[in-house]
Amino acid sequence: MSSKKKGYYAKGFTITEVLVTLAITSIAITLSYSTLTYIQKLLYNYKAQNKFINEYTDLKKRLDYESAFAHLITEQKENTFLMQRDSATNVLEILDKTILIWNKNHCDTFHIEAKKVTKVYELMKNPAWANRLVQSIEFETEFTKQKFNFYFYKKYDASVKLELDKTE
Repeated sequence: MSSKKKGYYAKGFTITEVLVTLAITSIAITLSYSTLTYIQKLLYNYKAQNKFINEYTDLKKRLDYESAFAHLITEQKENTFLMQRDSATNVLEILDKTILIWNKNHCDTFHIEAKKVTKVYELMKNPAWANRLVQSIEFETEFTKQKFNFYFYKKYDASVKLELDKTE
């Protein structure tokens, strides 16, 4: 018995309908993949930007703290600074692609590239302290072609400068 005799016809999709459906589905998958790739790139860039801003902010907080509590900040050698407090001594080292703040127990590494480092020293009468007592450090850094200026300033009491001028 054929299906035509009972009045029942087998229904299905034509080959054209299947091909159109496959074409539309492949276009949708291609667009979804492109969008996913773009979103992944945005998230990667956001993560890198967030890391840079966190490190920049942490460095600024650390140096602001040292500015407030350090007794002396002196330059030991080119771009290496000794920050002396009553209870601790830290070393700030500005390298080519990183900035280090370390003491005898640990080292903090900041992946910040300092460009155009400018230092200003306190004017001292004693030649032993000339161009050693740091008043300010300034440099610029870059993240995705955007420039950030970093500025550190230490204000000394007159008593500290007088004491240093007396020492030989």
